[in-house]
Amino acid sequence: MTTASERPLGLDVLRLPMPGHALVEPDLIDVVGPCSAEPTLSAPVARVAADDSDRAFYRWMIGHHVTFGVWRMLADLLAGSDGSGSLSEADTARAAWWYDCYSALLLYAGSCTPEVYALSIRPRMAAKHPAFSGLWARDHERVADLLGTLRPPRDGVLKRALKRNRLVHMTVAQMLVPEGASLFKGHGGRAGNGVTDAERALFDEFFLVSRGVVTQADFTAAMLSRLVAIREDLAADPVDARAEVFDLLPTDLPGMIEELIVVVGRSSLVEVPVRAALP
Repeated sequence: MTTASERPLGLDVLRLPMPGHALVEPDLIDVVGPCSAEPTLSAPVARVAADDSDRAFYRWMIGHHVTFGVWRMLADLLAGSDGSGSLSEADTARAAWWYDCYSALLLYAGSCTPEVYALSIRPRMAAKHPAFSGLWARDHERVADLLGTLRPPRDGVLKRALKRNRLVHMTVAQMLVPEGASLFKGHGGRAGNGVTDAERALFDEFFLVSRGVVTQADFTAAMLSRLVAIREDLAADPVDARAEVFDLLPTDLPGMIEELIVVVGRSSLVEVPVRAALP
């Protein structure tokens, strides 16, 4: 597990179910089985007021935490197709929106300069594994598998959101590593070689994710606390990126975070701190 000294200030371990495992109601926990560790929720997560290196690592980690939650909610939506190969028009639009949220979080998490990324983030991942890769993310693997069962129209809203996401992903990668390859490719990794459980576990460990039984209320509280922290961080230190990057999003970055707070808040009736009150 990433050591406490390597954690961004105020960011706790994020507890998630394994992909495909449902969030449970509180009275079902004793039936399903006890948690291996009690989840520790930040409410709210502290915003870093430090140098560029600390802020970059903070945004990298908390941005990924919320991304994992977005993947989780997107997977739940995609799983509703029941293998039929299609979603309703409304659910297809919702899936496209979740993908745009993922794109926005990519911009937030990777908003530092190439120099800061090379000094503050890349070495930490390389220390965990020299070929550390986002391909090892369990929750996105689940999303990709579910997308593979669907047949969205080529010019539909979901396909357009997927295209935007690829463009954002490539743009952020190019901004952070303008010269050279990713850790994965730099060490001969190939996407077609498959992912091992050990690699998935390493990815979770680096990003401070533990897996087990989680209630809907705890999941929602964890997401809201982090989203509110991101909102406050953006208000204090707006992300400065090329205009053409933001033009890829349907709404500006703070707007996407506000929309996420509202939508996630509706998913469960949880007690939210006063400063995290929904708009």
